[in-house]
Amino acid sequence: MRYLTLTVLFLSSLILQSTVFSHLTVFGVKPDLVLVIIIFYAILHGPKEGALAGLIGGLLQDLAFGQNMGMNILAKLITGHLCGLLERRIYKENLLIPMFVVFIGTSANEFMLYLFRLTVDISTGSFSYIRGVILITAAYNSFLTIFIYKRIYASSQKGLLRVTDM
Repeated sequence: MRYLTLTVLFLSSLILQSTVFSHLTVFGVKPDLVLVIIIFYAILHGPKEGALAGLIGGLLQDLAFGQNMGMNILAKLITGHLCGLLERRIYKENLLIPMFVVFIGTSANEFMLYLFRLTVDISTGSFSYIRGVILITAAYNSFLTIFIYKRIYASSQKGLLRVTDM
């Protein structure tokens, strides 16, 4: 049930990204809601679940937006796994820690996507991209943590996203 819930969350996030948040850009950048949910899920459930969430979210994002197929899958899978490694090392109840993890995770994800795009088209390389897109996206995603994290955390503890033993 939690994977179905996660998929519905990702699909809802993709719809919000392409509709509402396309009008709420900051310096021409919109947030990556799918990535935010992947990072939250990873820090709450560990590296294996984080990588799986990254795989699902990246696949849906690649299918929805259709450019550079596979790049989102790989970047989000790696980001989900790496953020999941923090599961047992962080205090999840403190909102500032997930905000910081989202900032670092988004920066890493966007930097990986930047490097992947460089392998496809060397002319896309620019260090202003790091300052102008990566850091702004990371800050925007971190800001959204305030509105999203408590709900994901609660659902992971007692709701549809919790891990149940069968």
